[in-house]
Amino acid sequence: MALVRLGCRASLLYARPCATLAFVATWVGLIGVLAGALIAFGGQYLMGRSERQERSAAILLEQCAVLIALSEDFRGRVWEERNFPGSDAVGKWDGETYRLAEARLRLLSQDSDFLAALEVLRESGKALAKAWDHVASDEAAVDSAWLEYRSAITQFVTVGSRLIRPRSGPSFR
Repeated sequence: MALVRLGCRASLLYARPCATLAFVATWVGLIGVLAGALIAFGGQYLMGRSERQERSAAILLEQCAVLIALSEDFRGRVWEERNFPGSDAVGKWDGETYRLAEARLRLLSQDSDFLAALEVLRESGKALAKAWDHVASDEAAVDSAWLEYRSAITQFVTVGSRLIRPRSGPSFR
């Protein structure tokens, strides 16, 4: 009877006053707020992680493209100097940007096949530079190193595209 006089409703199961129900409702509300906050923080964490992965994939793609372009440019400059002596095209090649892109790729990727292809590319580029600088008169050595470097570029493109494709979404080939 006292419950009716106070204007409170009682629980049908326990016949307790509404003060207890308010207490439980407060705790349920607090737990709901905490759960919502945890979901929001978890979502922010996952979105940040996804954005970092996308950024790393974009940088990886960009640096691979820079490295491939500079490698092809180096081959073209060797060809140009062979066919047009005195042009000093190889001397004007941007080796600093090449080394920077290579260093970034080493930092971004821990894939052993990719790093091995990067090493083969670097070593074959060194071999071409050495053949051109030291034995430019030996056409067979320069040709061999030039073709080996082209093969290393192709191998790097193949391995790099396998590494990048799963991260960057659908293929456009």
